Amino acid sequence: MSKLARLIAEREGFGIAGALPTRDNNPGDLRHSPHSMHSGDPNAIGDIDTPADGWADLERQLALYAARDLTIQQVIYEFAPPNENDTAAYLKFVCDGVPCSPLDPVAQILKDYP
Repeated sequence: MSKLARLIAEREGFGIAGALPTRDNNPGDLRHSPHSMHSGDPNAIGDIDTPADGWADLERQLALYAARDLTIQQVIYEFAPPNENDTAAYLKFVCDGVPCSPLDPVAQILKDYP
C-alpha cells in the first residue's frame, strides 16, 4: 500500500482497537467504495468484509483523485471536510508524513512514495 494510504489510515484511526475504521475493515473511513456495504443510512461510513478489500478501496480512491489531477490539499479537504474534521491538522499530518507540499499533485505523491 502507498505511503499516502498508510498515513490516511493512521489519521483515521485504523489499527486502533475498537475504532470504527478498524472494526469496519475500512482504513480510509470511506462512505462509498466497491466493497462497502451500508446498513441503514446510505451516507454512513461503509462496512467492508476484509482489511485487504478496505485497503484496495482506499488505493482505488486515491488513484481516482490522482486521475482528476487533484493536489493533496484538494484531496484532504474533500476526503476530510472541515464540517467533520480538523482538516488543517489532517493536511499537516499527511504533508509532514509524506513529506510533501499541500500543492503537490496526488499523482506525483503516489509515484514518488508507493
